[in-house]
Amino acid sequence: VFPIKAGGRILEFIYSGKQFQTKGGMKVGTATTHYFDSAEFKIKQKQTKAFTCSPVEVISSSDHKQSTYCHLLLGLFFSEKVEFVTSTFAYTIVEAFREFEQLWEEICRDIREGDLSPRITSLVMRKAVLELISPAPLLASIIEKECMELKDWYGVIPQLWPNAKYIYSIMTGSMLPYLKKLRHYAGHLPLVGADYGATECWIGANIDPAAPPELVSFTVVPTFAYFEFLPLHRHRSQDAAAMHEFTEAQPVRLSQVELGEEYEVVVTTFT
Repeated sequence: VFPIKAGGRILEFIYSGKQFQTKGGMKVGTATTHYFDSAEFKIKQKQTKAFTCSPVEVISSSDHKQSTYCHLLLGLFFSEKVEFVTSTFAYTIVEAFREFEQLWEEICRDIREGDLSPRITSLVMRKAVLELISPAPLLASIIEKECMELKDWYGVIPQLWPNAKYIYSIMTGSMLPYLKKLRHYAGHLPLVGADYGATECWIGANIDPAAPPELVSFTVVPTFAYFEFLPLHRHRSQDAAAMHEFTEAQPVRLSQVELGEEYEVVVTTFT
């Protein structure tokens, strides 16, 4: 639906936390931490021929603000090559650009001088970022001009990343309240709702990526795990609090789900 060029870049606002090991030698961490630290994350980039702007030292930093600054800086340094903008959740992109509103002049100074702000105190991150950038005064001047001409930051993403094709993130469910602000930053760029996943496993795929996030529906992929669906029956009541209470029935299989009913997803993974 949105073809991208091979060899392009992805502006990814992604973050991984610290991992630790159990006494039995098992790695423990969030699902995204495991993924961004995995061979699969590197394989995905090679197979799609689209590479994240930020090195692992930025992604794996435990300081969210320092990582965000470097994501923005590197995203702008490689701005002509960026094919799309993404994050795990929509609010992450919104928060990043709220910060950009305050940081853009400092970021432009770093791009002009090929240097890194003293706000980045992680030596590992500084070294990794400084190996990727060099003085780019013309680029810095272009970014400054674009930022000063923007009205209330509307359309900042396509303005600064002219070759970006879309924005991709989880935008459904609890992320819906962030869409208004995300659309403000995105301007005319399409918002593509990401697939439906959970920490335990992936659940479904968005097979109509051109649909606006409010209208996205997901097709459950039955080989991801064994899925059952717990029917929820709302209490009919004049009491506002009681209207949000449910009675649970026995779980049904995927083939027994009925249109128009509400369910909780019950997952049995292969492990």
